[in-house]
Amino acid sequence: MWKVHEFSDPPPVITVNEPAAPPEFSIKRLTYELFGNVGQGGMLVWVDVNGHPHRVDLTTLPWSHTESTTLTVVSGSISAQVQGGQVGCRLRVNGVVRAEQSDAHQDAHVFCLVKSA
Repeated sequence: MWKVHEFSDPPPVITVNEPAAPPEFSIKRLTYELFGNVGQGGMLVWVDVNGHPHRVDLTTLPWSHTESTTLTVVSGSISAQVQGGQVGCRLRVNGVVRAEQSDAHQDAHVFCLVKSA
């Protein structure tokens, strides 16, 4: 009798789950900030969230730029030099300071980097 029952059981039911919704990515905001005194002039180079460099000739400070992205990982950097002034840089991710540096020497130079946010 056991053999008859064993062979008469219905085959297992295979279920297919619906595809899961893609994960929602929160928007990340990377803010580049430069502050201080330009003195006789200066220059900054910043790298955006897509890895592209940009150059700006400085005549006044402060300077800032904000980018928004849904990339899962964000990195950015800013480098600046001024002649006869003092300068500082800051990188914020969603309002939180992730990198900051300042220099008050004659030809001040600063570099701020966020590798992964």
